This record gives sequence, structure tokens and C-alpha cells, in this order.
Amino acid sequence: MMMSNSLKKWLVGFSLLTGVTYTVIYACADDFWGYRYQSNFTPETYVDKSYTPLLFSDEMFYSIGHDTEYTSRFNNDIIQEWDGYLDGKIKKEDLTYLILKDSAKAELNNLYEAAFAKKSLKYADRKIALKDKKVKNFLEFMYYAKMIEEHATVAYHYWDYESRQVSYVAPEVIRDVENKFTKATDAFLKNRYWFQVMKAYFYSDSKQQAFVFFEKTKAQVPQNVLYYRALSYIAGVYYKDKDYVKANYLYSVVFDKCPQLRVVTAYNFHPQEQSDFDAALQLAKSNDEKAALWALLGYYADERKAIDAIYQLNPKSEHLEYLLTRLVNKEETELNGEEFKSVKEYKKVVKEKLNKESLALLNKIAGEEQTLKPYLWNIAAGYLNIFNGDYALAEKQFAKAESKAPKTELSAKQLRLLKLINTLSRQNAMNADAESKLLTDLNWLYHECPNSDYNEPFRYTKALDWSKKYIAALYKTQKNGVMAELFDRDNKYYLTGVNQEAMKTFLMRNQKSAWEELAVSVYSVTLSDIYEYQAVMSAYANKIERAIAFMEKSEKGKEVILEGNPFNGKIKDCNDCDHQAYQKVKYTKLSFLQKLKEMQDKVTKGEEVYSNSLLLANAFYNMTYYGNARSFYYSNIMDQGGNYIDEDYKPYLLNSALANSYYKKAFEAAANPEQKAKCVYMMAKCERNAFYTDNYHTNRYDYRQPEVHFLAWNGFKKLKAEYSNTQYYKEVINECGYFQKYLGMN
Repeated sequence: MMMSNSLKKWLVGFSLLTGVTYTVIYACADDFWGYRYQSNFTPETYVDKSYTPLLFSDEMFYSIGHDTEYTSRFNNDIIQEWDGYLDGKIKKEDLTYLILKDSAKAELNNLYEAAFAKKSLKYADRKIALKDKKVKNFLEFMYYAKMIEEHATVAYHYWDYESRQVSYVAPEVIRDVENKFTKATDAFLKNRYWFQVMKAYFYSDSKQQAFVFFEKTKAQVPQNVLYYRALSYIAGVYYKDKDYVKANYLYSVVFDKCPQLRVVTAYNFHPQEQSDFDAALQLAKSNDEKAALWALLGYYADERKAIDAIYQLNPKSEHLEYLLTRLVNKEETELNGEEFKSVKEYKKVVKEKLNKESLALLNKIAGEEQTLKPYLWNIAAGYLNIFNGDYALAEKQFAKAESKAPKTELSAKQLRLLKLINTLSRQNAMNADAESKLLTDLNWLYHECPNSDYNEPFRYTKALDWSKKYIAALYKTQKNGVMAELFDRDNKYYLTGVNQEAMKTFLMRNQKSAWEELAVSVYSVTLSDIYEYQAVMSAYANKIERAIAFMEKSEKGKEVILEGNPFNGKIKDCNDCDHQAYQKVKYTKLSFLQKLKEMQDKVTKGEEVYSNSLLLANAFYNMTYYGNARSFYYSNIMDQGGNYIDEDYKPYLLNSALANSYYKKAFEAAANPEQKAKCVYMMAKCERNAFYTDNYHTNRYDYRQPEVHFLAWNGFKKLKAEYSNTQYYKEVINECGYFQKYLGMN
């Protein structure tokens, strides 16, 4: 297998931080939460927990980002082991404090001196039996272990790795601890002193002595976790000496034999060249050791080739399982990103993009049933066969897996989900037969799964979204716009009156089938939303009576309170100021429309034309994006709550023409220069809004727009030329910075 360029970049980049890196503190990013939105295959279902950080992820390690347990990984084990050794002679909570807490150093020293040097005891509250032999053994061990630990737990950040100050374990400390190991007769203590010697050499300036000591004594200790921790130190020394072949080989041995160190060894395993990996394979003493090397390389490089190699070496290797989940998760992430133009086109694209070599390998291994978990391979192969359009084979593989899969809730959910995806993928039309096959499982997916514990790893969200889009695509092909919209919201659906009425007719129908009820249950738009939308759009068309009729049928008409007084028209636009100002009358969407109608009727009758026209102009101005009553158009269907306005709604929400027409009407009815001046200025604001719309709302994120924020609006010219003697003119100068600039004022 040739090493890819991308792999070499990974290895070279990470080699800068590897080797002696057990106490690095990483600046971790937040946990990535997106897998459930792009994946249907939950790797945690069947893979041992020791592999969890090695599952497919956009970060270095799945779910944890970076390894942060360098100094705490074995804390629980250490406490348990010493608690068993001491047999209750020190309370477990006291033991935990003495072993783990930095603040216990002074107390430990005092206990040690009291036990061995007959110094006075300063910490008598714990009631520790200092004359007990095992207690004294513990205190003596901790005395040396803490000295070594000071050099092993120096925290530093990865960005100052090269410039950190290294503090080495003193030779006399190593000599004393090695002497303790040699003389120890208790197997428990001997094992732990042996590890402390290895640790001390590793954090000394005589690292090479670790080799000598290890080779001389390794036969005297059991091959337990301490043994493999020590072996990883040997690997680290080799790595620092740039003997990558031996380092990688030893890391792979630890990876294979010590699950607790899989994150550490995976991080430190980095062949620099293809020849490094090939040479490490030559060092391997068994097929299992070769499989471990491939398992680590597969993590960084090509899972398929690693799986193929391991399967030939040992089909029962546990390492195959985590590599399988990585392969499937990578593949599905690529394929699940495909959009729906039509079901036919979707199936064609995913089948073409599916890696046929991976599928063939999975089908082969699943069919031979030689692995530790044949059901897992059948599940994985079945899932990929869905993308390949081989639904019958997928069904057989799922059935075979179901008979042997573990009887856990997560396993049952995983199989049920994939079988549902297969059943739906077989449908090329929506009819009564398809509905009967899908109804129960879709109810489960849409309503039961979202109610499960969010922290549960089960990935169903992608299937939930995909299934709706798939069904909607079929309905679109069948020209059933209502059902397509129910399963997959289209932001443009309600732009046409025909669609509005079609959906209203459907939602108002009393008798609906179970399938139709399911569709309604997942639809986010209500009949009330549609009436509200029709009312708002009618208002922008200045069909106020029609708008009132619609709004009266919507619950939102009386629920939503406009935040500012929509009939106010001020020199300076300040929505927040208007929202905070006292309002004698607070308007709902409905009462606002009713007031508009009342004023329009008065204008029609010739009653108080100036004041009513001015108030109407203010209202239509404030209904736009530029005004204080944006909440009038905030709605579930329109969904224009931000600063960006969709193209479809710009003609309504960014348009001040209706307001301008009423300002003109008010100007024509004005009785004095003060009133006229106000109308002229307000029309200038409408001109300004049109300029903003044309220049700043054309492209959403185009900041290359002209830096001119105002022009010499016609309203500014007219105000200066004809109304400079009014009090309102002076007020405009005081409040409007643009007008001041127009006048050439600072």
C-alpha cells in the first residue's frame, strides 16, 4: 500500500507534537454535534468503548476533540487498586485525596515523616494507623511517587512545546526507587515500584537507561496495564530518538494489548514514510501485531485497505469493527449530502458516487461470516447496498443481522432505522401500498425518536429529514403539491394564492386518513399561520378590508403586540427608542389593521385628511423594514426576522412607495408651512429608503457598495428652499445628521 499525500501531511504535521507528549494541555474546541445530522449509522452501537475516540470525526478524536486525560486517565484504577491493597485501613475518600490532590503534598510529607522519622503528626483528624505495615508501605511509595510526579505533570500548551522548561528527575531519586523495586517482596508493591522506575527514567536526562532497565526486568512483572504504560514510555524514547520504526511498532503493541491507552498510542503513531510502516511490519512477531499496525494506519489513511489487510491476517480481529464504522460513516457522509432534484436523479447520483470497492469488500466479509460480529458486517453492507439500489440484498442482510444482533435498545433502533430507509428507498411512487408499509415506522421516527434522551448516541435526525425530502420529491413528481409541501416546506409555496387556498382546503377537511394525519403532524404551518400570512400580504397590497377579514380568522391577530406605536413618524428612525417609549395604546396586528381601515374611511370621506393621511403614511412606513413595526410581518410563513430580506419579499418589506403616496396626500391637504415641511422631510426619508434598497440590499453580503450613505434628496432640497423659516426645519437640523451634512454643517 502506498502512502497518500494527504496521509503524509497528517503525519508530518502531527509529528511536530508527538513523542514525549503525555502532559500536553490542549486548547479544545467545543464538541462537534453535527454527526446526527449527516449520519444514519451509529458507530457506538456495536464498537467497544475503548475505540470511541477513534471513530470517524472532523476533529482529531471523536466526541473529545483532543486527549485531555494525560494525568487523570488511570485515577480510578489507582484508587481502586490501593483501596484493595490497604483493605480499608485508610478511608477511600482520604485515600483519594492523598493520591490525587496537589494540596495533599504537605500532609503526605508529614505522614511519611511521622511514620518513618517519628516527627509530630500535624494532621491527626484522618485517624490513619501509621504503625500498620501496609499503611507505611503506602506512605513510603507515595513519598517517591510524588517526587517523580512533579516532573511528569508539568503542564504546557502545544504552542509553547519547543520553548517549555524541562525539569528532570534527579539520579538519586531513581537510584532510591530502583533499590525499592529490587528489595520489594510484595508483588503489588514490586510491580508499582517497577513502573515508577520506568517513569523516572522517562522523565530524566538518562532516558536511554529506560531500555536497559526494561530489558533487564520485564520478565519479573506481569504484562498488565502498568507494563504497557511502561512500554509506551519505551516507544516515546524511540520516537524522540527519531527511530520511528521501533516507536510505531511498540505503539501498535500497546494499542493492541492495552485498550486504556488506545487514544495515546493512536495520537503518537506516525510513520514518516512508507518505508517506516513497512519496516514496522517486519518487526511484528505475529499476525495480531501486524493487524494492530494496520489498525492504526487505517485510522489515519485508508480504512478499506486496512480492513482488507487485517481480515486476511485475522478475520476475528476486534480492530476491524471500529475501522468498519469509520468507513461507513465516511461513505454515508459523502452520499447523504446529495440534494433532491427528483428521486430518480438522487438514486442515480448516489449509486454513481458510492465506492464500489468498499461495497464489494463489505459484501464479501459479510457473506463469509468469519468475523467476531458477523451481524455488524451484514448491517453495514446492507446499509451501503441501499445506496447501490440493491434493496433486496439489503433486506436479506438486515434479516440475517437481526437474528444474531445483541438484544439492546440501541441495536434494535439502529436496525429498525436502516430497514425503514431501505423500505422507503424502494418506493418510486406514493400510494396506499407505500403508505401502509411506512406509516408505523415513520410515526416512530417522527414522534418517538425526538422524545428520546438527547445524550443518547442514536443517530436518527438525518433519516428524519431525508425521509421527508424523499417523500416530498415523490409527491412533486406526482403533481401533488399539498402533500409535497406537508412533508418538505418550500419557502416559495405560499407566494401564490392557489397554493394558499389548496392548503387551507386540505387543513380544514375534517376527515383525514392516518397517513394524512401523519403529514399534518410533521408540518410546521397551521391554518392560523396561513390566514395571518394572507392578511399581512393583503395589507402590503393596501387591501385593508381583506386583510382584516383574514386576520380575524388567525389566532395571531390578537396574540402579537406591535412593539412600537406604528402611527408615530419621527425625524430620526430609532426602533429601540420607539419600542421603549410609553404607549398609551398598544396595537395587535388586528387592531392595527382596524385602525388603518378607520383612518382610510375618514380620508375617503374628507375628514381630517391631513392628520389621517399623515398617520396612515407613518403606519405604512413603519410596516416596512425601515420602520418600528417590523413585527407586523414577522410570521412563521414569511420568516423575515433578520436584516436580510428574501428577493420574493423585497418588493413589500423594503418598499416605501405606499407610505410616500400618503405623505403626498397629507402634503396636499396641509394647512400651513409647518405641516408641509414635515411631509416634505418624511418623503425625503422614503427617497433615502429607496436608495438603501437599491444599493445595500441588492447583494446580501457584498460590502463593496458605495460608501455614500445619503444624497441630496429632493425632499432635502425642497425643505431648504421653501421651508427654512419653519420651526420643523430647525428640529430637522438638530436631529438629522445627514441634513446637517447636506447643509455643509459640521
